[in-house]
Amino acid sequence: MYIDSKKFDYKKFSYSDADRLVERDKKFLKEAYVKWINDAANKIVERQWEIDDIGVAEQSGDFVKLLKEAEFTYSLGAYTSAISLVGVCAEDLCRFFAISAGHNLDGLTQNDRVNRLHSISAITQNVADAFHVIRKLRNDCLHYNAGFKQKNSAALKADALKALNSIKYIYGNILGVVDYATIDSSKFVEIITKVTEEAANNDPGNLGIDKALIQTRNLFAQAFGFDMSMNNRGAPVYKMSIFEVLGIDVSSEPFEISLRDLGSEMVVIVDISSDEVKNIEFAKITEADIVAATLVSLPNNLEVTGEWRLWGEIKKIG
Repeated sequence: MYIDSKKFDYKKFSYSDADRLVERDKKFLKEAYVKWINDAANKIVERQWEIDDIGVAEQSGDFVKLLKEAEFTYSLGAYTSAISLVGVCAEDLCRFFAISAGHNLDGLTQNDRVNRLHSISAITQNVADAFHVIRKLRNDCLHYNAGFKQKNSAALKADALKALNSIKYIYGNILGVVDYATIDSSKFVEIITKVTEEAANNDPGNLGIDKALIQTRNLFAQAFGFDMSMNNRGAPVYKMSIFEVLGIDVSSEPFEISLRDLGSEMVVIVDISSDEVKNIEFAKITEADIVAATLVSLPNNLEVTGEWRLWGEIKKIG
């Protein structure tokens, strides 16, 4: 039985406030979805943890959109959709790789395309096997044969996860990933800039600035061996040091003073109140001055410091 009755047919009734009633119904459904998301959040996150990370792959094509959607649908528990998306993604990735390697194999089936790439040593046996695993799972899914129909949720979940982790294994192997051991600061800035740009788009499952913070923290640890999380159960973090004043911005709120730590060379932007601005002006602290200050930050739920404030008086040295 397929019951398709999401919307009330107000055309059958002569309600004078039908528009209001439609909005009421939408609000009710929205609240139902919010409840479902809240109840399902733990399982969604646990499924995301099951998917392998491959790091940063600089080469990408349209197949990446399909890969992201497949990861999202898997996390929601839509396993059949995830298998289908990975199958299409694998074909597009295979064509992309073949063309980038100087071989136009668009006229071949996926089976023959993979075998041809293997026969000319463009891909390894392991990569070819992974491509074939995905191809067979996709074919079973799209043909929707009796064997596929009989699979329960646990079997579908296992197939979808195998497909996802296989495509990510292939991606990392044939197009390569950034070597964290050799990454320099300019490349890291380029990567973080991309993270920030992606935080502003509307991809399914995009968590915006929160996702950007998670990725930045993880990438920083991989590249430089430093965990940005304080891992201190959210206790306030204090930093006392000598700083160079890089600038003071009181053009709009929140007011800010930019400081460079003379010991670590790290730059921190500190929010300051109107009273603190008056104290800074009274002490005649300006750009390029050397100051002593104690800063405080209350870590967020990831235990990463975010907003920094002055703790006590900032003092000019010399």
